[in-house]
Amino acid sequence: MSDVAIIPPTVVPLRAGGRVQAIIPDTVEEVFRIAKAVAASGLAPNGMRSPEQITIAIMHGAEIGLPPMQAIQRIAVVNGRPAIWGDAVPALLLARGFKIIETMDGVEDARGATCCVVRPDGTKIERRFTIGDAKIAGLWGKAGPWKQYPDRMLQMRARGFAARDGAADVLSGLYVAEELQDIDLTPKRKSSAECKRDG
Repeated sequence: MSDVAIIPPTVVPLRAGGRVQAIIPDTVEEVFRIAKAVAASGLAPNGMRSPEQITIAIMHGAEIGLPPMQAIQRIAVVNGRPAIWGDAVPALLLARGFKIIETMDGVEDARGATCCVVRPDGTKIERRFTIGDAKIAGLWGKAGPWKQYPDRMLQMRARGFAARDGAADVLSGLYVAEELQDIDLTPKRKSSAECKRDG
């Protein structure tokens, strides 16, 4: 029997206290490299299948301060326009020193959501959206989220208005995706009489 040296396995020590950080690309080529990896992984959201689509989402996210992987999950393309999911709005605003106060109250058509955005300088911008507003807009009872999660949809609409009005510098003109989904961008054909009337 020969002598065999037994080598204990190498154990890599764990380091505690390290901070996980996002990979932030410096060039468009690096953005595209990340986009290709995400597209190949099959983990991109619906509507973002090609590296080019993912690249645009990452670039839009960079303009409002989202790291690449968050941008891919938080930027949506709705009706051909980039938008931000409503759940990402508080994260963006809170990271910049804003405060958001949201409430839900009222009954029947007066039931609604109120969102107050408080800017870092203390300025308050408050917007409300009610069931009555949703009915006027033709949204109440609409198939999909409006039927399944009516309070949530009221909340997203109030949040969208308040954030766009009170934090335009943070959102850079991006709509909240839940709001943009409700806008019908299909061109309407006019009747001959309407065309004559409108010149």
